[in-house]
Amino acid sequence: MGKEDKQELKKRVVITGGGSGGHISSAKAIIDEINEKYQRTNDNLLYIGSDLGMEREKAGASLDMKVMKQVDIKQRYIRGGKLQRRFSFRSLFLLLRTFLGFIDSYHILKRYRPEIIISTGGFVTVPVCLVGKKIFKAKIYLHEQTAAVGLANKIVGRYAEKIFLAYPLSEQYFPKEKTTLTGNPVRKEVFSEYWKSPLTENLRKMIEQQEEYPIIYISGGSLGSHVINETVKEAMVNLLQDFQLILQTGDSKVTNDYELLTHEKEKLETDLRERMIITKYVSDIEIGSVFNNIDMFIGRAGANTVYEMGLMGIPSILIPIPWVTHNEQMKNAEILREIGLARIIREGELTAEKLVMTANLYAQEQRHIDEEKRKKLFVSNASQRIVENINFS
Repeated sequence: MGKEDKQELKKRVVITGGGSGGHISSAKAIIDEINEKYQRTNDNLLYIGSDLGMEREKAGASLDMKVMKQVDIKQRYIRGGKLQRRFSFRSLFLLLRTFLGFIDSYHILKRYRPEIIISTGGFVTVPVCLVGKKIFKAKIYLHEQTAAVGLANKIVGRYAEKIFLAYPLSEQYFPKEKTTLTGNPVRKEVFSEYWKSPLTENLRKMIEQQEEYPIIYISGGSLGSHVINETVKEAMVNLLQDFQLILQTGDSKVTNDYELLTHEKEKLETDLRERMIITKYVSDIEIGSVFNNIDMFIGRAGANTVYEMGLMGIPSILIPIPWVTHNEQMKNAEILREIGLARIIREGELTAEKLVMTANLYAQEQRHIDEEKRKKLFVSNASQRIVENINFS
């Protein structure tokens, strides 16, 4: 669509969502859709994220900041916090930052005066949406990505004009008259392939022997998972007997998983070492090449991960985080399992031996996938559906 075909974006719009790759990815997908459909003027599109990094890491190095710096949009970051059910000194620290986040939101929104705020979830959205609604009378639109609903979206949902749902299961948490089933926004990069990076060049070599050694992509999410990384370290040699591995570790400065796994890889015999890629991140431009050429995924069951696996039809071994609110990741994982596209390993039962056994058995078994249900549940045009349901003119 050329500039001359686009409508003018007349209202001032804020997109907010962060803390996890899923929230950020959905926000980015909606921003891309708005840019595709509307001609922006006067910098009337703003992203507000959180500055809060991983636990025990300094503020100011959040995942939001790392991912969104590549996006051409005006950005502001508030002091992020979180309400925790368990009391600790960190919970007091996060509670204080939540109050400071309200102050930051007020100062940003006072200058910007948004008419529309679109939230994709995460605790950063609570102060932004409440201040925007109560003080500046902005209309709130919420997207719920998961089968279960966390506290942040329950709070924001009370003030939302419309609530867009990824799955029918989450209808029970909101007033029915507010909800619209749209699916999950998906980054457009998953549908394209890019072959001009060191990672994808190594992937190209893997594809040459893929028939003998299927390719598994292992990821604990954008931030990585220490539990999964540790298990893969123990299972590495046995997995590489039958598979090729792409392991995305994250870049924790606390656990140093990338450095430790890379060191372990260097100890391997040459033929095994050449069947493994270790990377801190898989960038958006690389992700399509990975998704379109792997045989299996192993990792967490975050909302966007599950949705992208379902949409792409990638067989998965999912290891849900057990301590998230309402066992959210288990419910996400069960959606894929019910259509025949996933096996689940509970984190408490995860061992190197079990991971190797499950991967080998799942690779060999004949799968029975409910394709009709898969295509109905996982749609590729959720961003378009969301944008069409909001009056920007």
